[in-house]
Amino acid sequence: MPGGQVARIRNKINSTRVVDVDNDIVLLEYSGTGGGQLLGNSVTDVATHVSQRYADGTETATARFVVTSESGRDQVVLLGSAAGVVGADGAVSFKGVLTARASAGEFAELNGVALLAEATMDADGMVTHSWRRF
Repeated sequence: MPGGQVARIRNKINSTRVVDVDNDIVLLEYSGTGGGQLLGNSVTDVATHVSQRYADGTETATARFVVTSESGRDQVVLLGSAAGVVGADGAVSFKGVLTARASAGEFAELNGVALLAEATMDADGMVTHSWRRF
């Protein structure tokens, strides 16, 4: 059974790029910035994810996050992959897994831990992330 929530982060997509189009697959790159809470700490983050959007309304993505504590002293890098569904209004809901790497500090306890990730990107480009320990 999954453990408790470790993060709640909101990002605003500030860049969307069509990387490639091949038959019924569109390769998209999204970049965003935002912040929230990670392990009880106020954080900011920069994120990029690359999605393969299929004609059937599904999507797969790889994601990269750099999360920094409000003080700027602690940082963690997260990598992951997810699958999602595109809604009629263009919103996308994802579920996936992230792994974290921090060299030291507040976030080092996440090293070697799989995180269950859920994210919803609304039609206006706001993304809400929720991460739980696996």
